[in-house]
Amino acid sequence: MKFLKTIISQSTPIGNGGIGIIRISGNQSHKIIKKIIGKIPKIRYAKFCKFKNKKKKIMDYGIAIYYKSPNSFTGEDVLELQCHGGQKIIEIIIKEILNFKIKNIRLAKPGEFTKRAFLNNKLDLIQAESINNIINSNSFNQINSSLLSLKGKFSKKIKNNLKLINYINTIIIKEINFSENIFSYKQFKYIKKYIKKIYKNINKIYKKNKLNNINKDGIKITIIGKPNVGKSSLMNKLTNKNNSIITNIPGTTRDIIKDYINFKNINIEISDTTGIRKTTNIIEKIGINKTIKEIKHSKIILFILDAKLVPIKKTFNKYNKIKKYINKNQILIILRNKIDLTNEKYKKIKINNINIINISIKKNLGINILIKKIKNKIKYINNNENKFYYNERHKYLLNKNIKNIKNILKHIKNIKKKNIKYINLDLISQKLLISQKLLNCILGIKKSISNKIINNIFKNFCIGK
Repeated sequence: MKFLKTIISQSTPIGNGGIGIIRISGNQSHKIIKKIIGKIPKIRYAKFCKFKNKKKKIMDYGIAIYYKSPNSFTGEDVLELQCHGGQKIIEIIIKEILNFKIKNIRLAKPGEFTKRAFLNNKLDLIQAESINNIINSNSFNQINSSLLSLKGKFSKKIKNNLKLINYINTIIIKEINFSENIFSYKQFKYIKKYIKKIYKNINKIYKKNKLNNINKDGIKITIIGKPNVGKSSLMNKLTNKNNSIITNIPGTTRDIIKDYINFKNINIEISDTTGIRKTTNIIEKIGINKTIKEIKHSKIILFILDAKLVPIKKTFNKYNKIKKYINKNQILIILRNKIDLTNEKYKKIKINNINIINISIKKNLGINILIKKIKNKIKYINNNENKFYYNERHKYLLNKNIKNIKNILKHIKNIKKKNIKYINLDLISQKLLISQKLLNCILGIKKSISNKIINNIFKNFCIGK
């Protein structure tokens, strides 16, 4: 696309540092470089030079790199100036460039360089969003998943499904418009097979990311149980900090207390929750409701029981009461604490297909078994999760797509050979076009996504990117 305005911005963070980078993109870039260093350097080569203002006075010494359209990040002529990293000198250079009185130059808006790259088809919307996620990442795994999306792994999955939709819809439209023969049951079965395949593919992408995208957000571990079973003590033990207050008074923890640890570059959020019990205390009730919500968004749940009050044989009964809060995608680890008071051995036990670990937090018994179990579960989750970057926008559009294709399958589910004439090919074709549009929205295909959505995505980027 041809943009009237040439944009300029500081690309390095605001503040003093070793180096400062100023980025300029647009069709006036060549005029700016002639003014500031005297002549256009060899394209895509770093040139050491003097940066001069309009009075030919030296402002700083640094490196200039010039990228000619379309071989640049934005697809436009791009100039990058690397000066000394003092904030004042960066501001002076930008101010002097704006004072050159070259027409149609202005300061860039947040994310405008990446937005131009997207609008110039240098990358799709998934890749653009992954760039922002790389910038805001706080773990190696998060960076790695974003890099894979930037490389096009997620986009490829979406494009493959688009090809299938286009292929099968072309056959249907041909039948509607050009076929003089009666639509055969053999053709119907062929179309049905492909629609099922599309549904399976999209559902697979969606389901693997439904609970948590570990690469983006890390793994959430929630500690639950009745008051005074040792939840706060376990929280302090796992984080090696005194985050939670420990008393013998039931209901001491009234709100969710959170802390973070890191295991093999995976962020782990651990939550100490309000004890789940019947209570008339309004504040404690609010805390219990928060606990239930916290469970829903967790990958691993540590359910602690008091070994003095719950013998091994009654553990299954307690499990039956708590399992209504746990879904099949979550991992539940049951712990019987205070075995130092019951003279039991710290060990793993299996009863009725339920895994239990006997521990004593106070005496540090069985904690190593628990930590090893948690690490193994984290490795399992990490190895079975999708590796590409995935956000709420993607999740919403995929879920909407699944429902749409479900409606197609519902329509064709009971079609038999004898009533093949009742199949509504127009309906199927229209539904497939909706699926196509939803997948195009994920990629950011211009005709399928509004400018408002695009602007909302890029306004969350930093200035200079």
